[in-house]
Amino acid sequence: MKHIFALAISLTLPLTSLFAEHHELPKPDKDGWITLFNGKDLAGWSGNPDVWRVKEGYISGQLDKLQGGNTFLIYEHSFADFELEAEWVLVDGKGNSGIQVRSKQSESGANKWVVSGYQADIGNGWYGKLYEERGRGVLAGKYKNKPTVKKDNGWNKYLITAKGSKLTQELNGVVTIEFDDKDPKKSAKSGVIALQYHSPGGFEVRFRKIRIRLAK
Repeated sequence: MKHIFALAISLTLPLTSLFAEHHELPKPDKDGWITLFNGKDLAGWSGNPDVWRVKEGYISGQLDKLQGGNTFLIYEHSFADFELEAEWVLVDGKGNSGIQVRSKQSESGANKWVVSGYQADIGNGWYGKLYEERGRGVLAGKYKNKPTVKKDNGWNKYLITAKGSKLTQELNGVVTIEFDDKDPKKSAKSGVIALQYHSPGGFEVRFRKIRIRLAK
């Protein structure tokens, strides 16, 4: 009976939660970097197919009208301490997006691809700041150093470091925020990585060269 009960519980969990524990990571390169996006398809990722697709070697998030709130492309594995690199473009500076780290998966009505947790923000007035999606809101809104975002749809680069209770975000070579989350109840020590597409849509965000190096 215990085995049957455990199976019943597992079948009620969101599929992405199961995937997050069981997806096998690609092998690291000689420097320890693990490629999370292969440039060809969305292997290892889970998200709304109406929003996310691969174009010319990058991930594109785009939909004329998004219903049901923000949605996310979720990498199906949990991470604790790491360095994460990703390049991105918010096309023509329109809309809002972000990169989630140490986040928790959940469902919101018909939207299966929802997460809560730390977000390296992407959007006018928000570039380089740290936000907590579906949580405490702005965690680090004052810049350590103000970043410069590339014009004419040039590619920008985030380097996000998570080590213990500390999070650091570097945007285009500039450390924008350093945050030490000492809240024992609300801080997160591990979780999934995800890419945000913000409601109500009507814009395009692009990501490429997504890779991670785990702390030893």
